[in-house]
Amino acid sequence: MDSSEKIRTPNSRVWWLVALLLVVLNVLAWQRKSIAGWVGRLAMTHASQDQREAANRYLGLADRISHDVPEVALASARLHRRQGDMVEFGRQLRRAHYLGIAPELADRERVLAAAQSGQMSVAGPQLLSLLETAGGDAAEICEAYAKGYMRTRDFQAALTLLDGWATDFPQDARPHAWIGQIQAELRATEAAEAAFRKSLELDPTNASAALGLGQLLVDLKRHADAAPLFRIAIADPAVGAAAAVGLANCLQTQSQVNAAAEVLRSALIQFPGDYRLIVEQANLEIEQGRFAEAEAALQPEIEAGTRRREIRYAYGMALRGLGKLEEATEHFDYAAEAAKQTGTANRRVAEVAAQSDNVELRYEIGETQLRYGNIEDGLMWLQSVLDIDPNHRPTHGALAEYYESEIFRNPQLIAPAQRHRLLAGPATRSN
Repeated sequence: MDSSEKIRTPNSRVWWLVALLLVVLNVLAWQRKSIAGWVGRLAMTHASQDQREAANRYLGLADRISHDVPEVALASARLHRRQGDMVEFGRQLRRAHYLGIAPELADRERVLAAAQSGQMSVAGPQLLSLLETAGGDAAEICEAYAKGYMRTRDFQAALTLLDGWATDFPQDARPHAWIGQIQAELRATEAAEAAFRKSLELDPTNASAALGLGQLLVDLKRHADAAPLFRIAIADPAVGAAAAVGLANCLQTQSQVNAAAEVLRSALIQFPGDYRLIVEQANLEIEQGRFAEAEAALQPEIEAGTRRREIRYAYGMALRGLGKLEEATEHFDYAAEAAKQTGTANRRVAEVAAQSDNVELRYEIGETQLRYGNIEDGLMWLQSVLDIDPNHRPTHGALAEYYESEIFRNPQLIAPAQRHRLLAGPATRSN
C-alpha cells in the first residue's frame, strides 16, 4: 500500500461517519414531533402519579425538542388540573384541541375536571362509559371522581369507588391514602390509621399517607411517632409545607425549639411565602415571648391585605403581647367572623350533593371561602360555577377582585384579572 492510500483511508472513514451522522440528524429532525409526543406521554404518566417535578422536567424536554405538540399540551392540562389550577388547565386543553389532540382524549379531561370539582350531575352519568374506555387511565378516573364525591361530602360514593380502585390495583398505594383521609374526616380513627398504614406498606414514600398518618397521630398526642412520618412527607412539593408545620409542632412538644425553628426556616426556603409556615413561625416566636419578632414576620402579609384567618389571629396575638390591645381586637374580631362564615359555608357543602348544578349555592360557598382567606377552596368552588355557567357575572366579579388584589405578588395574574373583570362588568365590583 503506497503512502497516498494511507492518507486517504482515514479521511474516507471520517466522511462516512459524517454522512451517517447527517442521516441520523435528518431522521431526528423529521421525527422530532413524534419524539416530543412520546416524551409528552411520559409527562402524562408522571403527572397522573403526582410526580410533579418529573412531569415538569419531561414537559420542558418535550418543548425543547418541538413546540406545539398536542400530547404535550394535554399532559400540561392534566398536571394543572391535578394541581387545582383550572384556569391554566382550560388554556392548555384548548391549546391541545387546537393542535389536533384526539377529541375523545380532550373530552375525557373535561369530564374529569367536572368530576374533580364536584359537578357530579354532569360527570356522574359518564363514569361507567369512562371506565369502559379507560385504557391506562382507570386509576386517574377513579381518583378524579373520588375527589369530586369528597368535595360534595358524598363519602359513601367516594369510598365505594376507592375500594374498587384498591381491589383492581392491589399494588397501588394511593387509594388507601385517600380512604385514610376520608376516614380521618369521619373521625373513624382506627379505620383511618389502618388505611394510611396499608398505603405506606405498599409505598413507604407515599407523602399523602405519611402526612395523613402523622396528623392523625398528633391528634392522638403521639408526637414522637408522628415526627418520622412528617420527615417522609416534607420533601414532597404537594404536601411538604404542611409536613414541615407538623414536624415543627412535634419538635416543639419535645422541647426542641431550636430544631423546630430550623425546620421552618428551611421549609420557607423550599416553599417561600407559604402562609402556614409563616403562621407557624410567628406562633413559635409568640410562645417564646418574642412578640416583636412575630409581628415583624406577619407584617408583610398584613400590609398586603391578607384575608387568611390564621394570619390575622396570630397577628392579633402578637399585638396583644406587645400591649397593643385595641389593634389586636380588630384582628381577633375578623378571625372570629371568618371562622363563623366559613363554618356556615362548610356546612352548606353537604347540600351540593343533592343540588350539584345549583350555581348560586356554589357561588355562595366559593365567595365566602375566598373572602375569608380559604383561597384554594374558594377558587375551586368559583371555578366549578364557571364550569356550569361560563357567564356567571358575580363569579367573574369575585375572581377579578381576587386576582387584582394579588397582582403585586404575581404579575402573571394581570391577564386573568382583566379577563374576569371584562366578563363581570363594572357593576359587580363589591364596595
